[in-house]
Amino acid sequence: MHQIDIVGLGPGSPGQITLETLQLLKDASPNFFRTAIHPVMDFIDKEAISYQSFDCYYEQEGSFLGVYDKIVKTLIDTAKKTERLVYAVPGNPLFGEKTVEKLIVAAKEEGIDYRIYPGVSFVDVALNSLEKDPIEGLKLIDAFDCVKNPPDPRIGTLVTQVYNQHMASELKLQLMEIYDPEKRVVLLINAGIPGQEKIIDICLYELDRVAAINHLTSLYIPAENKAYQGFLGTIEMMKTLKGEGGCSWDQSQTHESLRSYLLEESYEVLEAIDNQDWDNLAEELGDVLFQIIFHAEIASEAGRFNINQVISGINQKMIRRHPHVFSDKASSFNPDQIETNWDAIKRQEKGETGESLGLAAEMKKIPKALPALMEAYKVQKKAAKVGFDWKEPVAALEKIDEESLELRAALEENDAQKIAEELGDLLFSVVNVSRLLNLQPEMVLRKATEKFIDRFEKMEKVASQEKKSLSNYTFEQLDEAWNRSKGL
Repeated sequence: MHQIDIVGLGPGSPGQITLETLQLLKDASPNFFRTAIHPVMDFIDKEAISYQSFDCYYEQEGSFLGVYDKIVKTLIDTAKKTERLVYAVPGNPLFGEKTVEKLIVAAKEEGIDYRIYPGVSFVDVALNSLEKDPIEGLKLIDAFDCVKNPPDPRIGTLVTQVYNQHMASELKLQLMEIYDPEKRVVLLINAGIPGQEKIIDICLYELDRVAAINHLTSLYIPAENKAYQGFLGTIEMMKTLKGEGGCSWDQSQTHESLRSYLLEESYEVLEAIDNQDWDNLAEELGDVLFQIIFHAEIASEAGRFNINQVISGINQKMIRRHPHVFSDKASSFNPDQIETNWDAIKRQEKGETGESLGLAAEMKKIPKALPALMEAYKVQKKAAKVGFDWKEPVAALEKIDEESLELRAALEENDAQKIAEELGDLLFSVVNVSRLLNLQPEMVLRKATEKFIDRFEKMEKVASQEKKSLSNYTFEQLDEAWNRSKGL
C-alpha cells in the first residue's frame, strides 16, 4: 500500500502548524518540502525534523510549470518505492498550490492513495490582520491570473503571490484598468508572523514602490462604496430601472420600441471612430452595451433568455469559429483562409451544406434591416467566393460607364420604371468598385456627404460676405460659388 500524506505548514508562524501535521512530520516516513524558504523552518530544524527540499528545482528549470512537473514526478516515483511519504507545502495544501493540484491528478492515474490534511491558510491570517469577516463578501485571486479572473469591485478582493516588485508593477497596471489609481489598498507582508508582519495602507498607483515586498506578500482591495460598479453593476442597475419602483419609461419599453435607439447608438460609435474621438468612443460603446443589456433584461422578464446566455453563446461561438486559436493550434491560416473557414463552420452550425443551401439562398438571408449599400456589398462578397467578380477595380469602373449610358437611354425614353432599375444598377456598380478598392461604400458616401455640407457652408459664407442669400443666386452663380468654396 503506497500513500502520500499532503500537509500544510501554515502561512508563517510555527504556532499555525496543526498538531496532526506535526505528528506526521515526526514519524518515520520521509518528508519532502516544496520549499525551505519559509518562516517555520527554524522551528522545523529545532524539532530535528528531517526533510528534503525541492528548492534546487527552481534553479534547474526555466519555468514554474517545469518545476511543478518535476516535483510531482519525483514524488510519484518515490511513492512507488516507499510505503508512505509526506509532502509539505506552505499554508493550506488546497490554497493556490499548483503542485498539489498536479499531484492529485498524477496519484489517481498511478493508483497511489493520498490524503490531504487541512492547514491554516494565508487567507485566515490575512483576514485576521485586516479584521474582516469573509461573510461580507470576499474574492480570492492569484496575481498570475488577474487578467483571466479579474476582481469584482463590489466585493473585497484578496490577491496572493504578489511576491516581488516586478509582479506588483504588472498587477498594478492590470488593476488600474478597473480601479481609480488613487484607490486605497492594503499590502499584507509576512501576515501572521509575530514581529515581522507589516500592514501598509497605500494608493493603488504606489503598489510597486514598496521595497519591503517579498514572497509572503498579499494585497487586499476593499469593496467600492459606490453602487453599481463594473459590468455586474450595470446589470443590477438595469434590473433596478425595470423593477418595482424603477423608471416608468424603461418599464414600458419593448424590443421593437428600442430598435431605433440601438441603430442610433451604433451609428454614433461609427462617427466617433471616423473622428478618432477616443473618449467619445468609450462613451458611445457604453451606450451600445447598455442597449444590449436592456434587450437581454426584456427577454429575461419574458422567460426567453438572459444576459448570461447571451455572453455564454458568443463565447462558445467564438471558440468554435477560431479552431486555429483554441483547438487546432498547429494550423496556420492567412486572413482569407480564416474567413473561408469561418463561413464553413457557420454553415455547419446551422445544419447547412453546399448542396442544401446555395449562395443565392445565403444572399437572401442577409438582414434586410441593413443599409442598402451594406447589403449590396455583402451580396457581392458572396458572389466573389465562386469567382463571379472583376479581377481589379478598373474593369469594374468600366461597368459604371456602361450602366451610366443605360440610365441615360432610359431617361431619353422617359420610362420611370426603367429609370429606377438602371439607377439601381448604377449604384450597385459603384458599390462593386468600392468593394474592390477595400472601401466600405457606406463610409465613403458618408464622408462625401460631410464634404458636401462643409462646402455648402462655405458657399453660405461667401453669400453672406456679398450680403446675399443663396436663394437669390442663379444656378450659374451657385455653381461659381461652389467652385469658390472648393478653392477655400
